[in-house]
Amino acid sequence: MALLHSHAARSCPVRTQNEFHPGLSLPPRTEPFVPRVPQAQELVEQAYQSILGGTGRVVDLRVLRGEPTGVQREAGVAAMTSGAAVIVGGLLPADLAGHRVGRPHLLVRDPDGGYVPGLVRGFRQLDQRRDDTTATISRLDDLGTREQVRGYRFRWQYRWRYALQLAHYYRILQACGQAPASGAWGLVVGTDELDDLAQPAVWVDLEEPVVGLGGGQVADGDTEVTTALARYDFEFAGRLAIAEQAEASDPSAPPAMLPVVSRECGGCAWWPVCEPRLDPDDLSLRISRSPLDVFEITVLRQAGVWTVNDLVDADLDALLPDYLARITHRKGAEERLRLAQHRSRLVRDGIELERVNPAPVELPTAGLEIDLDIETSAEGRVYLWGFWLDDPAGEPHYRQFSDFRELDDAAELALAHQAMTWLRARTDGTDARIYHYSDYELRAIARLARAGDDPMLGWAVEYARAHFVDLFPIVRRHFFGTNGLGLKVVAHVGAGFSWRDPDPGGLNSMQWFADAVGGQTAELRSQARTRVLEYNEDDVRATWQVRRWLRSLDTPVGDDGSSSPG
Repeated sequence: MALLHSHAARSCPVRTQNEFHPGLSLPPRTEPFVPRVPQAQELVEQAYQSILGGTGRVVDLRVLRGEPTGVQREAGVAAMTSGAAVIVGGLLPADLAGHRVGRPHLLVRDPDGGYVPGLVRGFRQLDQRRDDTTATISRLDDLGTREQVRGYRFRWQYRWRYALQLAHYYRILQACGQAPASGAWGLVVGTDELDDLAQPAVWVDLEEPVVGLGGGQVADGDTEVTTALARYDFEFAGRLAIAEQAEASDPSAPPAMLPVVSRECGGCAWWPVCEPRLDPDDLSLRISRSPLDVFEITVLRQAGVWTVNDLVDADLDALLPDYLARITHRKGAEERLRLAQHRSRLVRDGIELERVNPAPVELPTAGLEIDLDIETSAEGRVYLWGFWLDDPAGEPHYRQFSDFRELDDAAELALAHQAMTWLRARTDGTDARIYHYSDYELRAIARLARAGDDPMLGWAVEYARAHFVDLFPIVRRHFFGTNGLGLKVVAHVGAGFSWRDPDPGGLNSMQWFADAVGGQTAELRSQARTRVLEYNEDDVRATWQVRRWLRSLDTPVGDDGSSSPG
C-alpha cells in the first residue's frame, strides 16, 4: 500500500514516482550534508530549547527515533491522549484509509481540544506590512496562547509549501480524531524577531483563500486562488495516483513519467536518476530563466513540443487555443509561452544578450562616479557596504565598511551610519553620481532609515533620490537576456568582466559570511572574510565596467535587433 509523507504534495511528482517504482533506488550521497546556512540551524536548535522550557507539560519524543515504528506511534498517541501541552517530534498514527503517514515537528494542544501541527524552520515566516493587517503568533514558551501583532502577515508567497505540509498533518489528525477543534490551523516557527519577541510561532489558517491554484486545478468561480487545504487535497490526490501506478510497475520497465526540470532539482537526491532521461535539448532543461512550470511543460509535451527547437518551430497561434484552455492556473499564460519561445530562439542561435532597443543608451554622467553594492547575511542584515570610486583626480579604487560579527539592530545601523557619513563627506560639494544594479541598495537604505532616528540615514534617503542611478532598468530598456539580466550575466557577456571567485553569488556570500563569523579556526574565518571582500569588490568593479560598456554602445543596431552587443 502506498503511504505518502508530508513532502509529497508540496514537491515534484516525479520524485513520488521514483520513490515508489520498484526498479529504482535512491543514489548514495557522494558528499556529506552541510546546512546551507549554519546559523539557521543554530536558531532552529534555540527554538527547540525555548519550547522545551515553556509552560505546561512538554513531551519530547525525539529520543525514540531509534525505536520500532509501532513504539513511536504508541508514544505519540499516549502523549496526545494524556493532554500534553506540546509534543515534539511525535510520529502520528498511520492514516491507512487516506494513505498518509507523518511526523510533524510540533503538536500544540488546542484549548478547545485536539492538536495543531507545527513546523520549525530556519527561515523568516513573516512579511512586514504598511497597513492594519494582523498576524496571529505565539511565544515559544507558551505556544498554546495566541496573540495578534499588527503590520505583519505570514509569508504566503514564499512559504505556501509549508502550509501544504501542515495540511497533510491536519488530515492525519482528522483521521485519528485529534484535529484542532478551533479550526484548520497550523503553525510555523521561523527566525523572525519582533521587538522583544524573538522567534515567534506564526499561526497559519489553512482555510484562508490565498494560495495559487495548482496546474490543472479547477477554480471555484472566478477566483485565481484557493485554500491551502484545497490545494493540498488536489496535489495529494495526484501524487497518490502516481505512487499507486509506480508501485504496480514492472521493476524492469522504465518509469512512466519523464522528468521536468524545476528549481527543486538542484537539491534533489534523485537528480542523478532523472538527468540521463532528459533530451539534452529538453525545454525544461535549457530554459532556466522565467521557466515554464511542470504543468505547462507537461501540456506542451502532450502537444508534441519537447525541446527548444520544437518550441522555436511551433505555430503558437495554432497551439494556443487548446493550450490556454488547460493552463488556467497561471496569469499571463500566453505571454509566458511567447517569452519561452523567444528565449528558445536565442538559445538555439547561441545568443545570450539581445539588443532590443536600437536607441542610444542614455546614462547620466558626473565628475565623481561611485559604484555601490551591499552584502547581507542570511537574516537580511547589511554587514558590508562596498564602493568603487572612479575619481578623475586619482586611480579608481575600492572602499568598504564591514562588520564581521552577528549584527543586532544597533550594530547594523551603526555600520550604515559609518558608510553614509563617509559617502556624504566624499560627495559634499561635488558633482557626484552613485551607481548600483537593481533597487536592493535603495530599499536597504530606506529600511534602515525607518528603523532608526538617524539624521545621516535620512540624508542618504534624500540624496539617493537625486544622485543614485539604477543601471538595471537602463539595461532592461535596451536588452533581453536569455538567462536574465542579472549583474553576473550582463557584466560577463556584455562587458567581458569576470569575477575572481569561481562560484560568485549572493547565496554563496551568505555562507562565506557565516564562515567568516563562526568558522572553527582563525584561518578559516580569515579566508572567508577575504573571499567576501574580494567578491564585493568585484561586484562594484563589475558595475563600473557595465557603465563603461553601456557608454560605448553609441552605434545603433539594425531594425531587427539581432546584432550582439559589444
